Amino acid sequence: MTIPQGPLAAAPPRESGRSRTARRIGCLALLSAPPLLLAAMVIAPVWINDHRLARMVDRIQESSLPPGTGFGSFAPQVEVSGDSGDCWYTIRFELSTDRPVPEVLNHYRQARIEDPDGDLGDYEVAGWTPSDEPGTPGDGTSTGVIVDLHGTYDTSTDMRCW
Repeated sequence: MTIPQGPLAAAPPRESGRSRTARRIGCLALLSAPPLLLAAMVIAPVWINDHRLARMVDRIQESSLPPGTGFGSFAPQVEVSGDSGDCWYTIRFELSTDRPVPEVLNHYRQARIEDPDGDLGDYEVAGWTPSDEPGTPGDGTSTGVIVDLHGTYDTSTDMRCW
């Protein structure tokens, strides 16, 4: 048996564990990018509309209150629903007041607060008192009044509106 006498062929370089891991991470990132982009396209309109509604809540809290009135114990709540691309919102907040409910509601009807679309006063106002509240608004005692602002905003991409 003869042993070849010449330069030995170099063995292929061995891959380090780091470069193999980096390649795997790169492949995973590349494979996960399309679903993440699709999810962002679906959720972005929801985030944008939530921000627009939060700005409206801020405008409500910054607007003047009727005399003898203050905000109640719970933070304003926002509900969004819809059908066939029409988006409806309700902003609910509590007031503590010694004024009659119709006077409080008229105050918010005339307040002309900018809605999510940028229109002034483009919402409906409704209100009610919890049944277990003592006193009657307008008789000098302070009682809670729940105020609901109902409106619509334009969007065709918010998934809550379908």
